[in-house]
Amino acid sequence: MRKEIVPIDMASEQKEFMGLVSKRQVLYLLLGGYAIYSYAPKVFPLVGNWMVGVILTIVSILPTAVIIGMLAFYKIEKYHMYLDRYLLTKLQYKHQLGNWSKYKKNLIEKDDMY
Repeated sequence: MRKEIVPIDMASEQKEFMGLVSKRQVLYLLLGGYAIYSYAPKVFPLVGNWMVGVILTIVSILPTAVIIGMLAFYKIEKYHMYLDRYLLTKLQYKHQLGNWSKYKKNLIEKDDMY
């Protein structure tokens, strides 16, 4: 079998938007921005003082921003995966146990077939 050398790394994620972020990362940023935009204006007027409103809004935005930032940009170097792909693989691991065996158990006995 012939091997061809390609000039780019096919396994890595391609940075398509200005060479800085990929489509996956842009999607995370858009969804996170939409989530923050949907609840931040409702948090601001909860208190009468505008300064306390600003602080409360920033405190409410931080958890969403940190989670979205970690899922989009944090790469686990040991596995060469971003955090979202790693978590997805970990969650699917339990369902994949036993599916790879060569010999499967027969659920119907041969005597029951006749």
